[in-house]
Amino acid sequence: IALFAWLPFLAADIGCVLGGYLSPLFHKYLNVSLFTSRKMVVVTGALFMVGPACVGFVDSPYTAIALLCIGGFAHQTLSGGLYSVTSDMFGKGEVATTTGLGGMMGYLGAAAFTAVFGILVTQIGYSPLFVVLAIFDLIAAVVVCLLARQRADEKKVTIGAEMKVSAAHS
Repeated sequence: IALFAWLPFLAADIGCVLGGYLSPLFHKYLNVSLFTSRKMVVVTGALFMVGPACVGFVDSPYTAIALLCIGGFAHQTLSGGLYSVTSDMFGKGEVATTTGLGGMMGYLGAAAFTAVFGILVTQIGYSPLFVVLAIFDLIAAVVVCLLARQRADEKKVTIGAEMKVSAAHS
C-alpha cells in the first residue's frame, strides 16, 4: 500500500492545475457567465468530495486510495475555484487581505477540527469523519452559491467582454 500512498497528493496537484481549466469550459459550453462558471467549479469539486466519504464502505485498500485520489483532486479543484470567486468579489486592493483572512480562518478551523478529530477517531472511527468532511464541502458550496456576488463594476466589464466575444463569433 505504501507504494501507492503518494497518489492522492499527486491527484491533488493535478486538481490544482486542471481544475482551473473547468471554469472556461463551463463558460464556453454551458453558456453561463464567467462568475457563474467559477461557482460551478466549486460545486463540481464539492460533489466529487462524496468519493472519499465512501472510504469507510470499501474493503480494498487500493479502492480506498483511489477514492482519496478523487478527494484530493476534488478538494484542490474546489479550492482553486474559491480563489477565482474571491478575485471576482473583491477589488484589486482587497483580494489579498480577503484571501489571507479566509486562509487564517480555515487554518484555525483545521486546528480545532484536528484536536476534535483525534478524540472522535478513538470513539467512532475514521469512516464517519470522512462523511463529515464531504458534508462540510457540500455545505460550503451551497454557501458560496447563495452568498457570493460579483462586484457591480466587474459585472459591467464581464458583460461588455462577453458581448464583444459574441459579436466576434457572429
